[in-house]
Amino acid sequence: MQQARRAIQAIFVITLAVSLLGGALFVAGQALALVLGQGPWLEFLNESLKTPICIAASICAVAGFLLGYRARRKQPQEAHAR
Repeated sequence: MQQARRAIQAIFVITLAVSLLGGALFVAGQALALVLGQGPWLEFLNESLKTPICIAASICAVAGFLLGYRARRKQPQEAHAR
């Protein structure tokens, strides 16, 4: 169980980094394309970067959701007796 959690944590961290860096690159590229008036650059960014960034963000969200679950720990019987 611990190995699965570590794998999910690794997936979460990697996809989070890809999402953040890709998003920053995407927005910076769009801003540059708008300032320079380069419409083809905008099309290129939308066609090449947007889909992988969205997929990475989706995987990151699912991994984060799964990390919210924790194994139940056994509690002493005394705490339940009251």
